[in-house]
Amino acid sequence: MEKEISVIKKEIEKLLKQIGITCTVGVEANDEGFTAVLDAGEDNALLIGKHGNTLASLELITTLIVNNKLGEFKRVTMEVGSYRSEREQYLTELADKLREEVITSGYEKQVRGLKPWERRYLHMYLQEDSQVMTESVGEDRERTLVIKRK
Repeated sequence: MEKEISVIKKEIEKLLKQIGITCTVGVEANDEGFTAVLDAGEDNALLIGKHGNTLASLELITTLIVNNKLGEFKRVTMEVGSYRSEREQYLTELADKLREEVITSGYEKQVRGLKPWERRYLHMYLQEDSQVMTESVGEDRERTLVIKRK
């Protein structure tokens, strides 16, 4: 575990240095892989990017680099300025609201414009629900999360 944490931290620092950002990096293990907590001060917004697009790209690049170095799949998520935790809170509230609407109306609800990690988060959040189910439909940027009654 310590080896993986060390590799992840080193690779993130190296990547950020190459793009000219000074940042403190902390890495911790969790159930799904690893979470890197980054603090770049005033550059946090730059790391997050518009609608979290830069952060999602950094996560993908880091995961690919780390998996190449370690020789096995390890999911690496990043938390910058509590962006991810605040987004997860929003997604949880959205899922609860849509769940109730689906149960009450009987009609399915579609959620467009989600990043892959956001769709995955909603799938996992609602997977144990006894009244609704989720599925992803479509391809690439047109991929949509559908919530419907079981």
